[in-house]
Amino acid sequence: MNFRLLKHKFSFCLVSCVLCLTVFSCKDKKDDYTVDYLTEYAPVDSGHYVIYDVDSITYHYANPVYTRDTARYQLKEEIGDTTYDNLDQLCYQLDLYRRPDSNAAWSFDRRWLVKRTPTAFEKTELDLKFVKLVFPPQYGKSWNGNAYLPTTTPYQLFENWDYKYTEANYPRTYGSFSFDSTLTVSEVSDSNLLEKTLRKEVYALHTGMIYQEWEHLEKGNVLKDWQTGPESGFRIRMKIAGHN
Repeated sequence: MNFRLLKHKFSFCLVSCVLCLTVFSCKDKKDDYTVDYLTEYAPVDSGHYVIYDVDSITYHYANPVYTRDTARYQLKEEIGDTTYDNLDQLCYQLDLYRRPDSNAAWSFDRRWLVKRTPTAFEKTELDLKFVKLVFPPQYGKSWNGNAYLPTTTPYQLFENWDYKYTEANYPRTYGSFSFDSTLTVSEVSDSNLLEKTLRKEVYALHTGMIYQEWEHLEKGNVLKDWQTGPESGFRIRMKIAGHN
């Protein structure tokens, strides 16, 4: 018997078995891998709420009268009961409460709907559905957040918006609130000499929206800036003031 040949064959079989075990082991580990879609940027637990300080300015010009109305109040958005939309898909009621300041009692204001899936977070405001977030969030990722909106009058304001993550998983502080991981969504940022539209929102992991900036302004004098020159439109700022 050629013992050298037998030894060589045995060594070859042993190496082959080890390689096979390694391949199958790696395959098993790959199959166990799961993606974290970070859907908790939009919590939907019943009773979860966020309180905002809201500042708004409304501009109106009717020659020769120019008005600039300001308002300041608090708004609370709270996840309520579950419900179903017209497609029989699970949604959550979003109850909004309003008060003039932090010392006053809350008054029910209105009810919206939100829906979270593994790939998106949708918010229905006044029967208008917006795709606020897509999962998993990635810097530079863009989507059509207004895809479900009508295109007829008076909804042209929402045409050609391009939702985009301009920051992803970024630490941020607002006042006394610090967050380890936030998303910034630029929904629209367009302007010319006579018109300006801007809207962006910031979301924190396990909290939800913590900041919103929205303005649509028009002016007749191109020499005036956007701080002093608007003749019509509005500015709204919402900043987190509390949450649970």
